[in-house]
Amino acid sequence: MKELRIRYSSYGLRRTIIRQIPESWQELTPDQFLEAARLYSDPSAADSPKFLRNFLTIPPITLDRYYVYVLSVMLEFLADCRFRMDHFIIPQIGSALLAPGERLRGMTFEHFMHIDTAFNRYCRDEKDASLDAFVSLVYLKEREYIVLPTTARNSLLRRWKPLELTKRLNEVAKIEKHVKYAVFLNYIFIKRWLSKAFPFLFPEAVESESKPKDRRRKPTAPQVQWLDLFDAFVGDDVAVMEKYQAMPATTAFRLLNKRIKESQTKKK
Repeated sequence: MKELRIRYSSYGLRRTIIRQIPESWQELTPDQFLEAARLYSDPSAADSPKFLRNFLTIPPITLDRYYVYVLSVMLEFLADCRFRMDHFIIPQIGSALLAPGERLRGMTFEHFMHIDTAFNRYCRDEKDASLDAFVSLVYLKEREYIVLPTTARNSLLRRWKPLELTKRLNEVAKIEKHVKYAVFLNYIFIKRWLSKAFPFLFPEAVESESKPKDRRRKPTAPQVQWLDLFDAFVGDDVAVMEKYQAMPATTAFRLLNKRIKESQTKKK
């Protein structure tokens, strides 16, 4: 973090604003991350005084060109989304829709496959409906599930409810676009973390030599063909299939990553 001091006059009085300037994506607050996502979903907002005021919660004062330039330089890291992160920065969106736990804690393998498939679809078509579907699968209400975790099957004290996707899509459609894009952007960081943690299952995407502004316009992440991989891994054994579907996502990643590594080693 760097400290920023802005001195200005208001009603004849000299005032000073002190703000902490983040130096990486990791240091952003949830509100700042939302503003960064707004920047990605609307690149025309780059380097504008309005963006800087919102990002740093500066009162509606006039920022001269020098301040705008200096602050824009300090926040240049926002133009590069090649960053790894193992959690969602925004804890809640909409009406009590909660982010997955750190390192995807509590998420089953099948749930992740649904999320990643929806993510890949939005990467391909960039349609609002695809983004809504993706967000609807990521952020769930408490005790809501797509595939009931094994740890919850013996829980008699608290009710679990399956996700009603059609109803959730209608709810998510009303959320502001930049909030939903923030979920998409955050997930890209998580995919990059997965590429580091499980490199054989999530191979690193080939980075282009594009300029930072190009990366800001269209962030990318490695893709996995889950149906083909899942079928090859579990075969036709229904018992094994159900076991892996309900397995914690990161446990399944570890096993799959190990098998792919062993398979590639044997071929050499």
